[in-house]
Amino acid sequence: MKPRKPLFSKKLLSTLALAAALPACFEPVTVPAESAGAPLAVGARRHVELRDLRLDVRNFEHTLTLNQLKGFARETLAGVWLLDLDLTPLVQNSLVALRDAAPESLPSAASRNMQRLLATSANVVDLSRTVLEDLIQLSGSIGIPPAQAVADLMQIGRADPVIPIPVAAAALVKGLVASHPSGQWRDGQVDAAHPDGRWPVTPGAVPITLADVVDEFAQLTSRFGPAMTDEGLLHPGFIVEATGLTVVRDRFSMRVRVNANALPYKGIDLSLGEVASVNSLGSQIDHIFDTSDPEWLHIEGLVERPQVKTLTVRVTESQTFFSPATRRAPAGQGDNDVWQQPPWVIERMVAEMARTTTGQKTPKCVEYTVGDGTVVFEGCLDDTGWLVFDTFNDVGNRPNPTYLWDIQLEMAQVRLHDGDLTDPEAEPIAEGNATVEFTLNDLPVGVDSIKLLEEIKVNMANNPRALRELASAINQTTEGAADLFYVRVEPEDDAVQTGDWLWFITEEDIPRLPDGARERPYTYAKPGFFADAALTQPVGDYRPLFGDDTHLKLAVAPGMVLYLQDDTGAVFELRVGAKPERRRLGLDVVRVR
Repeated sequence: MKPRKPLFSKKLLSTLALAAALPACFEPVTVPAESAGAPLAVGARRHVELRDLRLDVRNFEHTLTLNQLKGFARETLAGVWLLDLDLTPLVQNSLVALRDAAPESLPSAASRNMQRLLATSANVVDLSRTVLEDLIQLSGSIGIPPAQAVADLMQIGRADPVIPIPVAAAALVKGLVASHPSGQWRDGQVDAAHPDGRWPVTPGAVPITLADVVDEFAQLTSRFGPAMTDEGLLHPGFIVEATGLTVVRDRFSMRVRVNANALPYKGIDLSLGEVASVNSLGSQIDHIFDTSDPEWLHIEGLVERPQVKTLTVRVTESQTFFSPATRRAPAGQGDNDVWQQPPWVIERMVAEMARTTTGQKTPKCVEYTVGDGTVVFEGCLDDTGWLVFDTFNDVGNRPNPTYLWDIQLEMAQVRLHDGDLTDPEAEPIAEGNATVEFTLNDLPVGVDSIKLLEEIKVNMANNPRALRELASAINQTTEGAADLFYVRVEPEDDAVQTGDWLWFITEEDIPRLPDGARERPYTYAKPGFFADAALTQPVGDYRPLFGDDTHLKLAVAPGMVLYLQDDTGAVFELRVGAKPERRRLGLDVVRVR
């Protein structure tokens, strides 16, 4: 298949004219004769000569504009992880916007009920149809304002929110984002620590790649829509729509400074028995960037304060009403079934919010008296959050003991199912029908460009391999379909492993087409080198050379005989011949079967 046109390999190769000014060692470049393209027949032999070509460039700079980046395959851009973006500020901004929105702008009674819950304080709390309903009646009968009774029990000011916005945001981020598969894992490089290529995401964050930046997060909705978790549960997702999220301007650009051998490795297409070229930048990725140089990566054109034009969020509820715990065990939880619910249902998240605020309370008893100081009511909170009520002198009904957070959860569940309060005839919302969905506009993401840039540069410096495919795509020098390639190691490169090496290609050596597919599939049934024609005695290893530990490598010497299988299943004998020169290697290729 014809390779893609390189973006700037001609620019790199034009530096040959300035080679005298560069610290480079290279040989004249010649173009091999065109092949007839006929595969080797069984028993056919062909002699191939490989050369180690070098053009070492230092501080070579290349700038990629937004338009150029849009021309790359999405998979290439998606492989460039920039940062894990903490969604806590965005969720907090969303809750503030929901709380302050005009009620008539919200699409449902459940959404308006959620809005009222966010604004609920002791002054406006409605405890009707909850376990504290009798307490409110009791407080009124002894001259204690209901708001004061609630505030005293919850240890808040009468105007303070029952659930502060930061606490609510933290619970939503944990329950919605951190529980979603896309908020737990991101695709990354395969290595010993990550053999499946899955890398953990910072809890509560969204992994951002260069593809997200370029396509303005077009796939955010699908990434955080319904998905199966590792536990086999269906996460319903939470982002219904997200448009207009952009962190870059039209003048966005990335400039990288590179130190590398700019010429490709020479290898063999076994099927044809001819020379092919393999891009060399990928295997040099660990050391082509001098990250100690503050200018190794320069990014311009980030939006100063990113915003989301339109964000629609959905929070689902359970089909079950969860009654307050009647037993303390298990400690810090009780027998309320809400703790067995998945973390993304609204009842579980409200319980998490309430348990967090309960943990901020001080163990104490609240007493109410009448007349000469006769105690008629007492509520005592211990250090585990367990709340015990008592009434005296036959005054009122005593609520059953339970955890303070369960009282708050019950109140939230009842209020979430209130009917349309603007319509006295409206029926309460049925259990299971109070899923909350709301749309917000022009919402700040909550992070500025300076912080984004700092994180991107730190992450890139710590993980240069994320740029492997991008670097190879920028300087696309792969020609043909090599199965292996030749690498010469000089004493100045590695004094211990000096000599001639053959490397077997990996999937990453195959360029991508504009649609993201590889130019050819990686279909090697038995990749690597073998000492026998039956391919039962593998030789070689993945030792690091030039910082590369992903290619299978084998040191070779004249007289060595190897066997290999190509991607068509054909088997070949490879005989290492005499070396014409120090940087040249002669090989005889014979098709065995």
